[in-house]
Amino acid sequence: MTYADHADHQEPRATRPVATWVLMLLAFAVVFLLPDWAGSGTPRPIWVFTIPILLGLTGAAFALRTRHPWWAATSALWGFVLIQVLVVTITLISGP
Repeated sequence: MTYADHADHQEPRATRPVATWVLMLLAFAVVFLLPDWAGSGTPRPIWVFTIPILLGLTGAAFALRTRHPWWAATSALWGFVLIQVLVVTITLISGP
């Protein structure tokens, strides 16, 4: 009798990196809130631009913990890419 023949044998349940997805979505929301939509002209503190990066890295840590290396790489790059997209978008819209 093999291990697979036992009735109490259960297949390992596939986990999804939900925490990583939530943190990636939160990083997107933070980047969306970074521009000065009100037009007040007050600059954001420089540390605020690190929040999407930190959220991406935290999401990567959660993905690695649940053994999803591709989601970890995606999440880690996500925060960095979002900031670059924000800079390019603001430059294209408002000009240099």
